[in-house]
Amino acid sequence: MASSTNEKETAAAAEQLRSISLSGSAERKDGNPFGGIALIATPAPAPAPTTNVPAAAPAAAPSAPCSACGKKSDTLKKCNGCKCVWYCDKDCQNKHRKEHKNYCRRIKKELDKRGEKLDLGTEKDVGPLGKLPPREDCPVCMCVLPIAESLQLNFPCCGKTLCRSCDYQHSIKNGRTADSGHTCAFCRTTLAFSAEEILARTRKRVELKDPVAIMSLAMDYGLGKYGLPVDQAKCIDLLRQSVDLGYSHAQCRLGTFHHMGGMGLQKNEEEGIKYWEKAAESGDLNARHNLGIEEHNKNRDFVAAVHHFRLSASGGYKPSMESLIEWFEYRLLRHCDLAETLRAFHIARSEMKSEDRDEYIKYLKSTGKYEADCDV
Repeated sequence: MASSTNEKETAAAAEQLRSISLSGSAERKDGNPFGGIALIATPAPAPAPTTNVPAAAPAAAPSAPCSACGKKSDTLKKCNGCKCVWYCDKDCQNKHRKEHKNYCRRIKKELDKRGEKLDLGTEKDVGPLGKLPPREDCPVCMCVLPIAESLQLNFPCCGKTLCRSCDYQHSIKNGRTADSGHTCAFCRTTLAFSAEEILARTRKRVELKDPVAIMSLAMDYGLGKYGLPVDQAKCIDLLRQSVDLGYSHAQCRLGTFHHMGGMGLQKNEEEGIKYWEKAAESGDLNARHNLGIEEHNKNRDFVAAVHHFRLSASGGYKPSMESLIEWFEYRLLRHCDLAETLRAFHIARSEMKSEDRDEYIKYLKSTGKYEADCDV
């Protein structure tokens, strides 16, 4: 049992970590959605009532696939609302309505304001979209891992990172209870329960130079978990080891600590940006989004900011997609650039979607365990 002093240190460290989270959307200041770096996620406004958007008439189909089923065809139909995405037919459009309706409504509203003109001549040339590195799949369901770390689970027994929905389904199929039946959904090893066993397994993975385990142990020290004393210096040292092994999440986290002056480090924005750049190059969407915010707020470089936001949005990152739509509403982003990104966004989101994951989200919401960062 950890001492009361250790519990206070743990709580303080956890609060510090929450205070420097950059996974939320930018909070508006003076009507500018990019007035400052997002430190705390702000809830999205409740969607206004919408009317059904009629299925579109045939048009010259692009090389992009159907935004609902992913199929390519010469007979795809363009959405008559946003004029951005394409569907095989009315059935595909209806199936995709839940994911697309809010974006469609906002874009259509802006198009209506400008008399259906796609562009007004005030937009900037932001260049090509670019490509992201391939995202990691869950080794059980083979769907792309969710963006939110809270929807992932790393097992120190085998070192595999799974989506939590696969662990949830595994627990249901195997009759897992509070006292028995806990095994890894990948390797079927009995899971550790005691703090000593959890730390022992994690340290074993650390000895094998597993960057995920190294970062996990780093945050255990940083937050004082499993009875460990809060040791910020140890946390930073282990994070640097994980960074040296190329782990993008560690690069992003260390960059955030530098940028905001967290975990005992002095504030050093330039150093933080260097780590974010490394993480972004490795495909970390949160880091890429942070760079976009930095380019706009500090450097006032709209084109560079849009480049980052388009890349992270093309990987399925919602805060970036919402920022791009706002820039379209400000008449700074061309419709064709927005459309290209929105199509890539929907495809990326579909690669992370499954019936099991939808069931797990329902479970989280029904038990009050659902958090805002689950939907980034």
